[in-house]
Amino acid sequence: MVMPNPVSQILIIAQQPAIRQMLCTSLQYYGYEVLKGENCREGLRMFQKEKRHIGLVIVDLSPSDIPGDKVMAALRTLDPKVRVVVCTAQSTSELKGKGAFDEVVGILRKPINTDRLLAVVRKGLFSDPS
Repeated sequence: MVMPNPVSQILIIAQQPAIRQMLCTSLQYYGYEVLKGENCREGLRMFQKEKRHIGLVIVDLSPSDIPGDKVMAALRTLDPKVRVVVCTAQSTSELKGKGAFDEVVGILRKPINTDRLLAVVRKGLFSDPS
């Protein structure tokens, strides 16, 4: 089993408190260091400030203060190599072909399963970014 990299933080951007708390609690339980943005604007500010230490961003695509495609574009502007996992109730096929989501490293479908969450996070943090 691959252990978390202690210098890589995971930024969670989720407006819904229940989703944000579930992701945060689950990841912290398994040893990951987590930052959390209560909305997209705050999450983007945190990413801009801490991007050198953030290895992965999880973005919940639930309705929020900024549409998901705009959040993705802003993240890519701040760091073109940012690794992003999206969390959504939409099907994978609904996201395919939408340019903003073409380069995500993983998709978490709701309801979120902890085993799937950990697998997607490990892939996002430790896979070859090619």
